[in-house]
Amino acid sequence: MNPSEAAEVLRDLGCAVREDSPLAPPEALAANADAVIVEAADDAEVGRFVIARLRTLPRRVPVLLALRTTQLTRLDPAWGHDDFVLQPYVPQELYVRLRALEWRTSDFAQPERIKVGALLVDLAGHTVHVEGRRIDLAPMEFNLLAHLVSHRARVLGRAALLRDLWGRRGGATRTLDVHVRRLRSKLGASAVIETVRGVGYRLVVPGAADSP
Repeated sequence: MNPSEAAEVLRDLGCAVREDSPLAPPEALAANADAVIVEAADDAEVGRFVIARLRTLPRRVPVLLALRTTQLTRLDPAWGHDDFVLQPYVPQELYVRLRALEWRTSDFAQPERIKVGALLVDLAGHTVHVEGRRIDLAPMEFNLLAHLVSHRARVLGRAALLRDLWGRRGGATRTLDVHVRRLRSKLGASAVIETVRGVGYRLVVPGAADSP
């Protein structure tokens, strides 16, 4: 399959596609791209080379690595790709994998659902998922997370959190600290609740566009 066939498949499916040489500067490869397909075919080293260059950029662009079955044993997750697809392509699979990749790596906020990085908070259903895996939270833990994620990257004062979530005006900071500690344990690396000394807490999600 020649290098332009992926572009032909995606254009037939209604996608906007730009083709570049693997030797092009990484800034050019990623410019205005929602995702990048790196076609390695029978040479996995080409894929690793291109992905390594893309990962030097400040913005982490989603990367789909395309290669033949003969190269599967050489595939290493440490290369930094977000997903892979086999060549020759099955057009529908290529499209679905790109859509799924875009969804997983994009952030969005809706009245009932907020997705930031790998974290998905369903406000209506009172559920939390990390990379598709459900995280069980106590009711007040969920309320605290929902409040933090709705104001992500902003520092929220202790007094304000106690007032908004517990209806208290001062005191009982230990209650807040305990819930923060439990949330940190359950969320792991998917979200970081930073302590801002003398002020309060801030939620930072790795890879999110608005993270500091």
